[in-house]
This record gives sequence, C-alpha cells and structure tokens, in this order.
Amino acid sequence: MQQAPIALDKWGKCGKYFEWQDHHVYYQRGGNGEAMLLIHGFPTCSWDWCWVSRPLIQDYHLIVPDLLDYGRTLNSRKKTCTIMDQADMLEALMAHREISEVHILAHDVGDTVTQELLARQNAGQLSFHIKSALFLNGGMLPHMHRPRTVQTLLAGKFGPIIARSASRKNFLRGFADVFGANTRPEGEFLEEFWPAMLGVNGRGAFARRIRYMHERLEHADRWVGALKETKVPMMLINGVDDPVSGGHAADAMEREIGMKVVRLPGIGHFPQIEAPDTIVELVQQFQDCIVKNGFVQPTPLRQSSWGQ
Repeated sequence: MQQAPIALDKWGKCGKYFEWQDHHVYYQRGGNGEAMLLIHGFPTCSWDWCWVSRPLIQDYHLIVPDLLDYGRTLNSRKKTCTIMDQADMLEALMAHREISEVHILAHDVGDTVTQELLARQNAGQLSFHIKSALFLNGGMLPHMHRPRTVQTLLAGKFGPIIARSASRKNFLRGFADVFGANTRPEGEFLEEFWPAMLGVNGRGAFARRIRYMHERLEHADRWVGALKETKVPMMLINGVDDPVSGGHAADAMEREIGMKVVRLPGIGHFPQIEAPDTIVELVQQFQDCIVKNGFVQPTPLRQSSWGQ
C-alpha cells in the first residue's frame, strides 16, 4: 500500500470552487490534453484520485470534483442530494470549465452518476459529450451489490442516528475491510481517511449520501439500460477481492452487459489507491486502444498546470 503522494490538507488548498444552487463545489483541475473527468465514490472524496492524478496530468486535462455533500463541497442547507443532482452539478461544472467533450474515470457511486450521464447522452439530453467511460469497482448492477452492514444501517430508518453515534474506530474498520488483505490501510495511514470521509458537512452527511443505494433500485432499468444501449467505449477494472462489488460483480458485468473487464487479483474496492501504477497503465492502454480503433479523435485542450 502506497502512502498518499499528496496530503489531504495540501490537496484541499490546491483546488477551486464554483457555486451550484446552494452548494459551494470544490474541484481540482489541470494537465494537458483531452479532458478527463474523475468521479469518486462513497464515503470519501476527490482525494482518492491523488494516487493516480500526477501521472495522468501528463497526458490529460483532469477535472476532479468533490461530489455534492462530499469532501470540501459545502452543502449549506444539509439537503439530501440525489444521483440526478450529482449529474446536474457535473453538467454545470463542464459548462463552467467550457468543456464540451470528456473521458470519464469513475469509482463506486461515481459509476452510478456516470450511468445517469450515459442515459442522458443516449437520449440526446446531455450538454456535453462522453467519449469513453472507464469504471472501477461499483454497484452498477444493483442485484450484484453486496453492501456492508454499516452501509445497510446508514441507508435504513435509523441511518441519521447511526451516523451520529457510531464511533470513528468502527467506521474506519469497516472502510479498511473492503480493501485487499495485503493492501489494507492501517495505523496512521488509515486515520488519514477519516477527515476525507467526514468532509466539511460532518457526520450527518453519511446517512444522506447513502441514499444512492435506494436510487439504484428505483432507477435500475434506466441505469442498467444505459450501459446496454450506449455506443461509448467502456471498460471495467475490478479489484476481485472486494466483498461489495468484486469478482462476482465483474462476472455479471461481463455476462449481462458484455463489458470488457480487467480483473486485479489481491485488490479490493479501491484499485486507484491499492494499485495506482496498474490503474494508470490500464487507463493509458484503454485510451490507446480507443484511438487506434478510431472510436474517438483527440481534441487537445488548452494547457494548464495542476493546482494552478
């Protein structure tokens, strides 16, 4: 397991903000080349991507936001934000940055947000164009999702009480349990994830964020259908030792969607943290394959420096 190449507080100081409705949305940006949108998962924030961002900015213009109610994105009214809200915010962010075409690298709930974006694109209703979608572990097929006990409790009737009363130790133990046996964060390194999970919105955000589990069931036809209908080049990179959406989910994605899958033995739910060098290599191979097969044509963006 590699320590974070950028400390969380330093990561936070290097970003920008834009206003969307009642939210003060934090995002990182920078790098050269085609635009790539990195969408993080539950329960953390955009800092998850710091393990892969530095090499990727050599070839791509990265946009890396904290989703609504996550990380440094302030949810001033403490409202529950839906997957539709997240997609709306990302459309606004792309317009704010004047980006019309983008590749997506997504993880966990970020996969679900991407499914909604693909559904909009399939219907001709998306304000920007998705050129490719590369997914990491996530519950894209609701019937294959195996939530942990804490997730089920947070999503239930007493979720707000659980969010306020459960100990930090228990939250962090549950977080570490979804990693691979040999890539599990421990000690001080594990403690670094607590402020990334807590964010600026506090403990109450845990129970609000987890509502996406109900939404996945409610919108299953739309979001699974989006994967089946899209013409966008897609691939799944799956840490097979993930108890939530590991090898069993990868098998189903291959069988039911026909998606190309790359399996990572010994890796759990966070491949970008557990095997960052492998993820960067696979991103490059995936993009090279797309270009060589003529699916997309490169459209370089203006140059910029990471964190400026």
